[in-house]
Amino acid sequence: MSIKKQHIHLIGIGGSGMTALANLLLEKGYYISGSDKKDFSAKKKLEQKGSRIFIGHQIENIQKPKTVVYSSAIPKNNIELLQAKKKKIPVFNRFDYLIKLLNDKKIISIAGSHGKSTTVAMTAHILKKQGLKPIVYLGAKTKDYPLGSEWTNGEYAIIETDEHDKSFLKTPSYLPLITNVDNDHLFAQGPYKTDFSLLKKAFQIFAEQSLSGFIVLNNDDEFLKTLCKKTKKQIINFGINKKTDLSVKNIQYLKNKSTADLYFQGKFEEKLHLVVPEKENIYNALGAILIAKIIGIPFKDSLKHIKTFSGVERRFSVVYNQKIAIVDDYAHHPTEIKSLLRMAHQVFGKRRIILILEPHRYSRISFLYKEYALAVKNCNVLFLLPIDPANEKPIKGIDEKIIYEQILKQKTLKKTQIHLNNDSSELFKNLYGILKKNDVVIFTGPGKIANLPYQFINFLKKNEK
Repeated sequence: MSIKKQHIHLIGIGGSGMTALANLLLEKGYYISGSDKKDFSAKKKLEQKGSRIFIGHQIENIQKPKTVVYSSAIPKNNIELLQAKKKKIPVFNRFDYLIKLLNDKKIISIAGSHGKSTTVAMTAHILKKQGLKPIVYLGAKTKDYPLGSEWTNGEYAIIETDEHDKSFLKTPSYLPLITNVDNDHLFAQGPYKTDFSLLKKAFQIFAEQSLSGFIVLNNDDEFLKTLCKKTKKQIINFGINKKTDLSVKNIQYLKNKSTADLYFQGKFEEKLHLVVPEKENIYNALGAILIAKIIGIPFKDSLKHIKTFSGVERRFSVVYNQKIAIVDDYAHHPTEIKSLLRMAHQVFGKRRIILILEPHRYSRISFLYKEYALAVKNCNVLFLLPIDPANEKPIKGIDEKIIYEQILKQKTLKKTQIHLNNDSSELFKNLYGILKKNDVVIFTGPGKIANLPYQFINFLKKNEK
């Protein structure tokens, strides 16, 4: 009996990972319902594709589905989850169900602390342009994948994994890639406690589960460089100006573009051209090109395809560029914030940079508040918003002021350069009051701040009439 028309209910459907899964299921032919505690940006698109979505969690939302899938953000006492278990409906975690869905595919799995979404999107772009019709699942949106996913009948599935809850260790990876490993998700209640070595060990296990025997690694990452010496799998690595399998030399940056000479095992191949800025995207591109090479796509084809890759939403997205420029970004870890500001200076030159930062998760701030204080060094003005908790409970003594105090202590910025704001109306008023022609305003963070760039554009238009 075909299961394609079975009814699946998704609890927490508004999260990026759940939205992408819902879209895969819709395109595969399932009937989808879902619920979330609040409205979300992808709701209308999912409904247009045939799903039924409830705002608010209620017992009545469990209308005889054959399967229930829940987000990792859903608590165990969620009323719909309890109702499903009471009715003995099969219940799956989001990632578990994704893997079940892909059980007959060759999974190319992308892991790492930074750059996963862009590397997935670049890899998918190359394979799709080459006619391989990959299934795609990523935690962001692109022009090609407005809901973060696509279902096809292709041989390969390219997925973004998640290390924060160790779910990435469940991946039966045909070909794994690790972008880099940084000190994130080390909160006391998490799987790694506060021990960075446990996180590194998890990445090592992830790599060594490769079903093809190949692992793709960034050799410029210090931990991954040591991993190359430990594993018995066949490492194929990439880097910048280093003796690696795939490398680049003679990099040139021109605002939001970059070029470099591409070398494979010491031999010059062709020129790499990107229309996305800075070295982080060169690393992402090298990883994607190397995966394509391993599965049989010639360098000349990959380089031709990647020229047309236009980026990922909320990854240095310039959403307004008139008297001032407005940039929307996802950066939330100190390493990402430093890279974001470097990118801004590369693209916009000597223009004044105003950073609107919404710190993310009490646990992350409790562990990294000193690093946050250093990360904002290269902005000219900082607007510091309240922490987005992302479903976490408050931690005593941890709020945005701990970053503020640390900035002053480390003398990263002067007191006159920092503004604390409690809500968007206060922020917009204060920001508008200091704006000068040619300013670059960057909104960054993965939480509620995602709505603010567009709200501020509307605010500008109303006030400039």
